Amino acid sequence: MKICITDKDLSNKDVSQKRLIHPVKKIMLGVLLTPCLAYSATPIDGWYSHAFGGYAYIPGNISKTNNSLTYNHVVYESGFDAGGAIGFKSNPMRYEGEITYLKGNTEKFRIDNVQQTGVGGYNQAILGLMNVYYDFPGLLAPSLQPYIGAGLGYGWIQSILNATGPSLQTHFVAESSAFAYQGTAGISFNFAENYSLNVGYRYVGTNHLFAFGNNFQVQMATVGATYRFNENNYK
Repeated sequence: MKICITDKDLSNKDVSQKRLIHPVKKIMLGVLLTPCLAYSATPIDGWYSHAFGGYAYIPGNISKTNNSLTYNHVVYESGFDAGGAIGFKSNPMRYEGEITYLKGNTEKFRIDNVQQTGVGGYNQAILGLMNVYYDFPGLLAPSLQPYIGAGLGYGWIQSILNATGPSLQTHFVAESSAFAYQGTAGISFNFAENYSLNVGYRYVGTNHLFAFGNNFQVQMATVGATYRFNENNYK
């Protein structure tokens, strides 16, 4: 009895082997990646440092009459923020002290409801805040950890408005210090026990500033990096 194997049979055999190999590769890849994800999902407790920076939107914050001239309708260009923090993590809570600097250039403003020309100046602030955060368990993926937070502190704010026209040259300066508060939310990517990256949104406001005739507000979108100290002591 002869057994004949045709080219078609060989082809079918090759296809079957390929179909078998692909799922096996996927399973092996999953087995290899799972420990990595589990490792990156367990950030350690203890002291940490954090640095961040990003975009800052500063709404108009001046409505003030000075020397019989009323300054208002201020618009600032898109600005930036940068800062750092030192904190302590005790999962799921974090406690930190933070310093932030932010700045946005003056785009336009009005005096006695007249739009000014040749405009210059800026709005800048330095904020010192004590923050508390809550880190949620990884919801989207083991290594991705959403968070919310709030902070209280103090801020120094300065705004300068310059113009060369249309009828007179102007130099207006408002400067004040005030109680500040913030709310924040974002998500952290814990790619190692002692390192993480995060993106977040922050809103900061103050009480009424007499020199400005208004309160100060800023909305920030930030990107940051965290380093957790002494990983061997906190595992």
